[in-house]
Amino acid sequence: MTKMANFKSIAEKTAREGVTRRVFSGENSMMVLNTIQAFAQPALHQHPHEQITYILQGECDFTMGDEVIKMKAGDVVLVPPDMPHTLRPTSDETIINFDVFSPIREDYL
Repeated sequence: MTKMANFKSIAEKTAREGVTRRVFSGENSMMVLNTIQAFAQPALHQHPHEQITYILQGECDFTMGDEVIKMKAGDVVLVPPDMPHTLRPTSDETIINFDVFSPIREDYL
């Protein structure tokens, strides 16, 4: 059976102040649409999942380990498992990004 959805119809959940997400998941991979307000300051974190982050809108500094990568709409980065990382908005524009995780993040379900 085919599993499909429109991200606009997926319930938006608040992750923390200024950060919301919509989650679409299969058994082995997950796609998350994040909206990050310019004032939000996501925390440095790490997890055992491989992550791909694609910026759809906005600009940020993406910290991965000791490296800071300037990102804007159209940029994509691969985050290896267990790598400390975060992103910080660098303009007044809301950031919209897709994260892809493998395996799925059970804590997001």
